[in-house]
Amino acid sequence: MVSIIIVNYHTSHLLLHCVDAIEEQVKGVDYEIIVADNASSEEELVLLRDDKRFTLLELDENIGFGNANNAAAQMAKGDYLLLLNPDTVLLNDAVTLLFRYMDAHPEVGICGGNLYDSDLQPTHSFHRLYPSFLSEMDFALGQVYRKIRFRGNAQFNRSEHPIEVAMITGADLMIRTDIWNKLKGFDTIFFMYGEDADLCKRCKQLGYSVVAIPEAHIQHLEGKSFMESESHCRRILDGRFTYFNKHYGTLYNKLTDAMNILSLHIAVFIYRLRRNERAVTKFSNRLRIYKEYATKHKLHR
Repeated sequence: MVSIIIVNYHTSHLLLHCVDAIEEQVKGVDYEIIVADNASSEEELVLLRDDKRFTLLELDENIGFGNANNAAAQMAKGDYLLLLNPDTVLLNDAVTLLFRYMDAHPEVGICGGNLYDSDLQPTHSFHRLYPSFLSEMDFALGQVYRKIRFRGNAQFNRSEHPIEVAMITGADLMIRTDIWNKLKGFDTIFFMYGEDADLCKRCKQLGYSVVAIPEAHIQHLEGKSFMESESHCRRILDGRFTYFNKHYGTLYNKLTDAMNILSLHIAVFIYRLRRNERAVTKFSNRLRIYKEYATKHKLHR
């Protein structure tokens, strides 16, 4: 059986659509649904309390993505956990496809499918590199290294076969329950972002692989505008700060801060030479956010 865990925070209407799709699509495996609510409003909770399709865990406060998943996992009965975002919609029986692959490949500890955006276009589903100095520099410069090295399979599996990756995004991550228990779930030091990379890294350290399955199709409705918003950037930076401090230390964080600021200055300069005002605005905003972030965290180091 698969225990599908969904963390909700003010997204009840989306969550109910997510559950509708699960009911419609999943036919090949037994499953249960557990919803962990991070202290949403009473108005939203009313929509969820009487729904018999899932077990509702009402948390007293917003404890973050990873910790809410940890709490819900304690209630799970399945041999596999599928961590699913509330703003996802199954486009096929992705749950059964992931389950069958895991069941047939005991060497695989974590897997996930291909994600599509609101326009049903391929979107980031995994990463081939762990967060690092190199990956940060590549991101700051437009992900040129990843595009050259991995071609079309840097964040989305365009091949016709499973590929091993560094990490699966937490939007649709399936993990064996026994491995989850060995790892004690997500590290509680993360609030949101970074915990999925950390979990996948620790899973690999146990000797298991992390795999992206192209046949499993899931729509991820997270808005493109949000992906470029300041709040999203700041949350990612907080997750990166926590991840780097855990795995590499404070000095590594400082060096990465300096590199990112320099790389973003270079990116702004290059796009100005090319007269690409849209890119100049994008990277200038990212540079401003990064400078503010780096200054803020210097006070706590």
